[in-house]
Amino acid sequence: MEEKKKFVWADSLRVAATVAVITVHASASIPPLFGQVPQSIWWTANIIDCLARFCVPVFVMLSGALLLRNYSSTAVFFRKRFLRIVFPFLFWSLIYSLLQLSVKTSRLWHMSIAEYLSFFWKQLAEDTISYHFWYIYMIMGLYILIPFIGGLVRSASDHLLLGFTGIWFLLIFCIDFLGTDTEIYDVLRYLGYLPLGYYLGKKDLNKNTRLVSLLFIVLGLLITTIGTFWLSNQRGTFDAAFYGYTSPNILLFSVGVFMLFRCSGWRLSNQAGSFINQYSYGIYLVHVLVLSQVKLPWLNSYPLIGIPLTVIFCLAASGTVILLVNKLPGGKYVSG
Repeated sequence: MEEKKKFVWADSLRVAATVAVITVHASASIPPLFGQVPQSIWWTANIIDCLARFCVPVFVMLSGALLLRNYSSTAVFFRKRFLRIVFPFLFWSLIYSLLQLSVKTSRLWHMSIAEYLSFFWKQLAEDTISYHFWYIYMIMGLYILIPFIGGLVRSASDHLLLGFTGIWFLLIFCIDFLGTDTEIYDVLRYLGYLPLGYYLGKKDLNKNTRLVSLLFIVLGLLITTIGTFWLSNQRGTFDAAFYGYTSPNILLFSVGVFMLFRCSGWRLSNQAGSFINQYSYGIYLVHVLVLSQVKLPWLNSYPLIGIPLTVIFCLAASGTVILLVNKLPGGKYVSG
């Protein structure tokens, strides 16, 4: 019980990251319209998008902080983690795939069961079912590594952990110029966030750390927002280089957010937050399906209002879907 109390901040941080990832996807349609929409609309969407860019790094750092700290047998770890991930993922992959074929193309009605299963397996193998599922492939790859690197991380000194993180970051920063984009590379690309999360999760932080974390957040946001505008303006078209989840500015921003929640010790104080925390994975899986059906007319014209309203609606609708699925027989195994 005492061990759980030490990590109450992680619940609030998970909720914030869940809201942030929906915000990224809700605002994603406007920044690429650089030069095609009024500056005020573009800047509003750019700032909102940048404010949410900590989502993926923080999710991975949370995994490092919570899963690397204790040892459990490899078999127990895989059974607990992969069953919780794989069953919901396969279920919602099936839903997305069926809807794509039946609603968007009508191909489903002309396929035999064998043909569909072959098609579905190909989609899974090529990660073509939904754009946000890349994260599931990446996190499963990281989970495979956790039992093997856990002992090394726990026995390493703080200097060694920071040294490894620095080397990882420099390698990723260099390799990014090669344009490599594969599931295996995604695993390596985000690997350094695990020991970094472990280090920040166990480090003694105090109230003075808030100043450092706020400095990181402000610097990260300024570099991301202004840098994106500068690059896009130079090219004459939208350039998302500063949006990258392993870019220096997003790394700085994400570390700042993580530290701020950690040293502040914020706790969940309402049922809505507790629900989002408990079903964050399920909400992540289903939210793109909900977003695809949300067409608020004022999203692109008034992003300051449209994006938050879209996020709230999507969050509420996704949570409702997960709650209903959870109440079905066996639903708890696929709701996430």
